[in-house]
Amino acid sequence: MRRMGWGRLVGCLVLFLVLGAEQEVEAQSVRVTGSTSIQYVEVRPFVRDSILMDQVGGSGLLRQTPDGQVVRCMMGDTFCRGTRPADPVSTVPAVQDLEVSAWGLGQGIRGFAHIRGRTAWGGNPDLWPRANDGMDLLAAYGEMDRERFRVRAGRQWTTSGLGFYNFDGLGLLLRPIDGLSVEGQVGRSLVRGLNEPRTGGALEAIEELAPIEPGLMLSTQARYRPSSRLSLAALYHRDIRDDRAGLYSELARAEGVFRYGQGSVEGVAELDVAGRTFNELRLRVRTPPVWSTAVSAEARRYRPYFELWTIWGAFSPVGFDEGRLDLTWARAQGDLILRGEASYRSYDDTGMETAASPLRTDGWGVGMNASWSPRAQWRVEGGYRMEVGFGAARSEGQAGVQRQLGDRGHLALRGLAFQRLYEFRLDHGVVVGMGAESSFRMTDRSRVVGSVTGYRHMDQGDAPDMDWNQLRASLRLQWTVGAEPGSTRGGGTSP
Repeated sequence: MRRMGWGRLVGCLVLFLVLGAEQEVEAQSVRVTGSTSIQYVEVRPFVRDSILMDQVGGSGLLRQTPDGQVVRCMMGDTFCRGTRPADPVSTVPAVQDLEVSAWGLGQGIRGFAHIRGRTAWGGNPDLWPRANDGMDLLAAYGEMDRERFRVRAGRQWTTSGLGFYNFDGLGLLLRPIDGLSVEGQVGRSLVRGLNEPRTGGALEAIEELAPIEPGLMLSTQARYRPSSRLSLAALYHRDIRDDRAGLYSELARAEGVFRYGQGSVEGVAELDVAGRTFNELRLRVRTPPVWSTAVSAEARRYRPYFELWTIWGAFSPVGFDEGRLDLTWARAQGDLILRGEASYRSYDDTGMETAASPLRTDGWGVGMNASWSPRAQWRVEGGYRMEVGFGAARSEGQAGVQRQLGDRGHLALRGLAFQRLYEFRLDHGVVVGMGAESSFRMTDRSRVVGSVTGYRHMDQGDAPDMDWNQLRASLRLQWTVGAEPGSTRGGGTSP
């Protein structure tokens, strides 16, 4: 069903539920939650530019214009080409989310729908992704939930160690014994993040070689927790073409956690079954606190994964091995927490030869942060992190103070600064930012959250490749009508 068809169907359902909200709330059978978000985003995009080759000094592929701009000069061309910052543009995107949950039609029977509407205003509305996609039906399903099983049918989503998946179909969850659950889903797969069919226009607009057939998804997952100390999970996910002519993806994952006191050991293995390659192997150990200090160590093997239909996997993405170490110290009173981290990466050989100096094949990072609460309603925090790796380096710091306004909300002031250096392109200067954020609970059923941050690009140099001067702001209103299942009339929880 097309988006507009879904939208009309669920729109009528929502209208019917809202009109009958008074009677339904008395029966404690409907809960409607809304979230209205408005943002202001300002950026300075790039534009393509060119200059006659005889006006550029030097030789080679990359040269510098008299005003300091770096351009690319191809042998035999009359012009050298590059990019430069254009005039600032802004947009004001707005997103309206509406969730409706209805129950009381029978034991464990519930209906749920989640609609999202979006638009954008301002000088350049097209700057915001999918601004012209006015409405989406993110979820719409009915379910029956009993002690030993749950059946769910319709448009739904599932979250697992493999990420977030949307699909139209059927889901079945079995709980044969305490501590064990087995879940399976089957149906028409949707593009992750777009909530659209694989053959829809949204994917074709950004991918020239988009799939020509819808996808059929089959996923199964088992979770077992024999005790409070041990939990295990295994997952298999397969996505094939609707005509059964080929695979879109085939993945498997196993993970487990063993807890001892306040410490734990966690292991993860993720396999690309079709490619017979491990996408991730990870072992993480966390020790119980000793003298108020906890140590966490992680060893990880990672290789980027692309679904089989996309051409990007043909470029053989390079994996890396990584080690991480985290130390956390917390004072017994809990008012002061200090944390430090360090990491090291070693990248695989690309198999490519370069005429220039050898490229870096490793990277490292260090960071620290602190949080201090001199009083129950106050918190002061700050941190710094630096990373150096293949092709890039960055350093950034942030600090802030927050005042809790009882159970009504909070007020916070934050400052930040960052610097980024690229081996293939040098960006001058440091970006500093100052901002404020606040939340306020107006009633037990409504809350407003807002923030504003300004960025200033300092010491940009003679001809900056990037201009970070900009302003960002957001305002979000959350509200709820109806009560939670089993609560008294007029009750419910605040958002």
